[in-house]
Amino acid sequence: MNIHTQNPIRIVAAVALFAALTAGAYAADVPQVRVKYADLNVNTAAGAKVLYQRIRGAADLVCGVADTRELARLSRAQACAAHAIAEAVDAVNSPALTAFAEGKTGGEAVTRLAAVR
Repeated sequence: MNIHTQNPIRIVAAVALFAALTAGAYAADVPQVRVKYADLNVNTAAGAKVLYQRIRGAADLVCGVADTRELARLSRAQACAAHAIAEAVDAVNSPALTAFAEGKTGGEAVTRLAAVR
């Protein structure tokens, strides 16, 4: 059953969440970005593409992908972004968005997330 809502989704840095919780910080301190998509029809390829771009931009921002040139740090940031994107795509629950995301990742990220649950 595909229940699709137009509620904004939150991109949360998974790595930052783990670090914050293990350091005793509150979850409210974890960087988040709200991605709005009420203006999109995510059941179309065009709408799914635009939402994916918004999700990707938010994940890159929250995870700090553009903030580093250090290889180890960049690798962690990219893994964080990939996880955040997969979580957001899963939360939207749109077949068109899922198909678009799988096309971008070779089906790995969304499928891997589903296997973990």
